[in-house]
Amino acid sequence: MAKDKKKKPLLKRWWVWVIAIIVVIAIASGGESDDTTQSTDTKESTKTESASASKETKTTDTDSAKEEKSFGMNEEVKVGKMTYKVTSKTPADQVGPSALPEKASQKFLVVEVTVKNGGDKAVTVDSNFFKLKREDKTYEANATASMSANQDESGNITNSFFLQQLNPDSEMSGKVVFDVAPEVATAGDLQLQVQTGAFGTETELINLK
Repeated sequence: MAKDKKKKPLLKRWWVWVIAIIVVIAIASGGESDDTTQSTDTKESTKTESASASKETKTTDTDSAKEEKSFGMNEEVKVGKMTYKVTSKTPADQVGPSALPEKASQKFLVVEVTVKNGGDKAVTVDSNFFKLKREDKTYEANATASMSANQDESGNITNSFFLQQLNPDSEMSGKVVFDVAPEVATAGDLQLQVQTGAFGTETELINLK
């Protein structure tokens, strides 16, 4: 009986040390996990911020490039192998010969353009090569009015911009007509969109002011 009484305190101390070691290991493992998680979160956050900054920089560069690339009237604008130059714009109520004019349903905007083919093949030029732009709105050319606007007083068509062949190294000048609301025809923020061909794979904008 005396021997048993002496052993109990030793057993108690042994279990205490085991439990203490387990607790220490658990705390150490937990701390490392938290540190690892925090480190991973910090790295991911840094990557995200870096990607966002890079994207913002690219967007700013693109916007700056667009702002710098601006064309005006009487400037030669190259689009692919085609070259365009807008020489005038005029609001009008009617176009064509005075004997048989074409009247606007609202208000005509008559844009005079010179087109040159710098390619090695003939290009079929049509009034749909041209679009009037204002902010996010697009206005199509009026083919009938465009043909009438390119007639002289005798009714002869000087240039129609209607499925007209333009050979390499050749140029043509003519009028493109848009039938739009009166406030649009006289607006100061209009742009003319010009393109490479029927499919318009490349386009440029010319400020009409």
